[in-house]
Amino acid sequence: MASSAGAPIQSRPYRSHRVPACIRCRSRKIRCHIDIPGEPCLSCRERRLKCQYADKSSDGSPEDMNGGTRTPKRQRLNRDANDEDEEDRPRSAPVLHRPSNHPSASIILAPHVAEDVDILQRHMSQHRPPEGQGSDAGQYRTLNQDTADPIVYLTVPRFRSGLAPELGAGKEQLEILQQLMGPFKREVVDLFFSCMHYAFPVMDEESCFLLKRGQLEKVSKNLVCVVLATGSANWFLSDTLKMHPKPDLHYIWNKAISALHEDFLSPSMATVNAAVLDQTGRPSVSIMGNLTLCGRTISLAQTFGLHRDPTKWDITETEKQNRIRSFWGVLITDYWSSIAYGVLPHIGKRFYDVPLPTIESLMPIRATPAQRCATVSFVHLCALTELLGDILPLVYEINPNRATLSDTVATLKVQLKKLEDQLPDWLPLPNKPGTSNLWFCFLSVRLLLSRVNLRAAVLADEPALKKSRFDELRQASTAILDYICFLGQSQFQDFWLPYATHLLVHAVTVSLRCAVETPNVEQRMALVSTLERFIAHIQHARDNYDWDIAGYTLERCSESVTKIASLTTRGSAPPPEAILVMPERPDPEDAHTGPVIDDASLLLSDLLDPNAFDFSWEALWNTPSGMTNFAL
Repeated sequence: MASSAGAPIQSRPYRSHRVPACIRCRSRKIRCHIDIPGEPCLSCRERRLKCQYADKSSDGSPEDMNGGTRTPKRQRLNRDANDEDEEDRPRSAPVLHRPSNHPSASIILAPHVAEDVDILQRHMSQHRPPEGQGSDAGQYRTLNQDTADPIVYLTVPRFRSGLAPELGAGKEQLEILQQLMGPFKREVVDLFFSCMHYAFPVMDEESCFLLKRGQLEKVSKNLVCVVLATGSANWFLSDTLKMHPKPDLHYIWNKAISALHEDFLSPSMATVNAAVLDQTGRPSVSIMGNLTLCGRTISLAQTFGLHRDPTKWDITETEKQNRIRSFWGVLITDYWSSIAYGVLPHIGKRFYDVPLPTIESLMPIRATPAQRCATVSFVHLCALTELLGDILPLVYEINPNRATLSDTVATLKVQLKKLEDQLPDWLPLPNKPGTSNLWFCFLSVRLLLSRVNLRAAVLADEPALKKSRFDELRQASTAILDYICFLGQSQFQDFWLPYATHLLVHAVTVSLRCAVETPNVEQRMALVSTLERFIAHIQHARDNYDWDIAGYTLERCSESVTKIASLTTRGSAPPPEAILVMPERPDPEDAHTGPVIDDASLLLSDLLDPNAFDFSWEALWNTPSGMTNFAL
């Protein structure tokens, strides 16, 4: 059996027999070079793996105790290389978070408490007898050497008294899902990686390693349930699966969510990752469920200290990278659900110091060009999310500073332009994996800034400024609609955050408002024409490309667009350059002309049911129009 050495190997002479090579280097017949004392060898470190060594008691024995024949060499090496139990982790750095079946968990202490505990621990360590340690030695763990800002973790019981799960959270749900998938479990897991993971890489490396090799029994059960549910959403993208009936997605998601709720009784880091993947899974059908799950996930993540920068902590490099990617997954779900659902964000910009993830830390060892593009898009999405955290307070502030609001928006626009300038050359055109969702998010942030800018003009009570910013808002919403009408099958089947459906509702609603309030008849007819093309296009995408993002948008907006169109005079057809190849749709009886909406007293509430929307006009939000060049 493979195990790590009792103490970290500080160095290894070339071709040394006294200090054996690790299992991976021996199997590949390459030099096991330990260039950094106490760390894995160079070959394992490049692959972000841990050195494993064969026990001396089993090295020379040709037979084992079970049947007399030794396991084949390749099988033994694979078994040993994949063993991720606690005792196989490197001893050079502590392992902070234990698996969900471990009876104890580590939670971070508040800064004011951590400083006091750190001082007491240092004092007690100086007066501790050499033969023993104090009774509190195992309760606290200090992870850095910074006396001004110590990071201290406290060990607490993981389970409630009498509620320790005997079978493991999610065991029953996973058995049901495995029965549903039958022989196609591996195909569904592969769909998760190809369609979701590289564009949203929040899962830890160990779980990815085990899932790719089909060792589902070694991964948290609730996490496997969420992976199977996420992969099933892309069922028809698999050449193998599309030949077979697709299971009921709602039933699969209900089982996965049930397993996740069970896991919250004894949460671990896998609970955080599973909850983040659950919130970004599609289709998104439960706003209330996602809102409450988001709050629980953020609270758990902060309890584990994910909001603090781990780069200088005394933990393994792998755990540092896993914590960073998990936190940014939590932050993305918090900020984008805030603007999508209309709720206050839970994480303040001043209360975390986690650095942005790097492409190198997220990239697989042998990444394909498509995987690299998807991962690059995720890094830029993280940077955009950080900027969104600066905008959200302006959206939800009840009494903003009227004198500085416009200047603040102008500064944020400059920062948004800088982020756009940092995008790769192949953006903004959505012809690479992950780019369709990324550029849509950029356009949505522009729309949000324009909406806040209009609010600043209304508060300043300047009619001329209000008119110019109203035109800017109209162009911003039209830009999003034109962009969606530009997309085709490959883009609709790419990765999308589920919040896109709510952001589309916002864009359509702003365009409807502009159509009602604009005094220019030509602009009104152009807006209505764009809205009709947009509704027809996303309906075609839903029916033909299984784009579930369109479902909620059509439910909320199609009837409203029809009502507005029926009350607007039909003008001439749009110019040829604005015509997109659209699917044929039934010719509604809309050739008749209705009254022109020139009455200034006509309100949007006269045309729309105000109860159909969960947000007020003042909570809405900017991008330019034209959209021939999406990099405006």
